[in-house]
Amino acid sequence: MENNQNIIIRIDDRFIHGQVTAAWTKKFGANAIWVVNDKIASNPALKQLQVMLAPPGIAVEVLKVEEAAIKIKNVNNNLKILMLFENPVDVLAFIEKSGVNVEWVLLGQMGYRAGRVKVEKTFDIGPEDHKALLKLLDMGIKLYYQQLPDFPPKPLDMAEKIRSIKF
Repeated sequence: MENNQNIIIRIDDRFIHGQVTAAWTKKFGANAIWVVNDKIASNPALKQLQVMLAPPGIAVEVLKVEEAAIKIKNVNNNLKILMLFENPVDVLAFIEKSGVNVEWVLLGQMGYRAGRVKVEKTFDIGPEDHKALLKLLDMGIKLYYQQLPDFPPKPLDMAEKIRSIKF
């Protein structure tokens, strides 16, 4: 997993939290965080909470998927953005709407809910998530699972593992 993308997409249903503020921004040298989620972007209280949780010196934007897809087209090349998404469906929608070239997506945290199956320790998916991940793989986008920055990413079996899941 090379660190040569100007945008780093991480699926983490906790959005901005301790690991993001203390570790992920440093690992990728991010100078901006975009929380990309229609629900949070539409709720002023939830939006403000995300901004308040951000580390000092890191610019934060809370955007709907559609807004992020438009805004990314005019981003300064000096900006290194850690983009946090709740699920693969939103990631796929962002990539399709923006046309942005993404080499890989980082799978982090999607907690268990009824109807989901476990892919990795902290990553459970439902049928719609599964379809979106398969589409990302078909687009040539690599998927890595990495719970914490200090842990090595798991790339080798991820595509095979996602493709083998049946709903």
